Amino acid sequence: MDFSQGHPRLMRYGFRWIANLPRLSDRLPVMVRAYMGADSFDIHDVDVARGRIGIGGVDEIMFGSELLRVLHEVLGRMGTDEQRRALYDIGYLTGYYEAKDAIRKGRWAPGVLMPLITSGDLLEKVRIDPVMAEFLSKVLETESRIIINEGGWGSVERFDFTTTPLEAVLVNSQEVAWMGPADHPACHYFTGGAAGHASAITGRFFEAREVECAAMGAPKCIFEMTPATETEAELERREMAAGLLAHR
Repeated sequence: MDFSQGHPRLMRYGFRWIANLPRLSDRLPVMVRAYMGADSFDIHDVDVARGRIGIGGVDEIMFGSELLRVLHEVLGRMGTDEQRRALYDIGYLTGYYEAKDAIRKGRWAPGVLMPLITSGDLLEKVRIDPVMAEFLSKVLETESRIIINEGGWGSVERFDFTTTPLEAVLVNSQEVAWMGPADHPACHYFTGGAAGHASAITGRFFEAREVECAAMGAPKCIFEMTPATETEAELERREMAAGLLAHR
């Protein structure tokens, strides 16, 4: 990981073609191909006949960033509080399902590393073991690059599991681009997505809040994640997440 990140040009122009060889690329895990210089466009699996596209077995549907504006506007008919909860829930379920589906499909990381990422004591490990903390940081950095940065959502500057509370930092948020400026945090969808992703990776349920937002003039959007309380909304969220996983 250190070598590939320290030599980006070598990876991009020296190893990328190897990562994209037709027969080999089908056998290499997504993260390995990413470290060899492949980007999300290389890694996407496109099934033209069935009209499907995905990464590492996880389905995707491509849509324009204006859908974020549409979601905010249409759900705004509900009233402010209901709109924000709905946007948060959509983001949460998307982030949770995608991460869980990637884990169970087994095509994102080498099998030997999966127990490290999915162990129930992941948070304890990263907080006492600097090597494990650096490993997880690099995994999350690469995963964020593939899904969020190269997916057009903005740019994740940091996703930190070593802090209390957990923290994610986003610059160039697309929600801000469509909904800002505002006198309140605007990234309701991404806030839910951060909580859902953290919950799926750690095996513990988290809730998130946006503590700084570029829509309000901050230089970047900062999200904090804390252990979720078992409110009615949270329990309903968990039930929907379980239903999604059982459906596919």
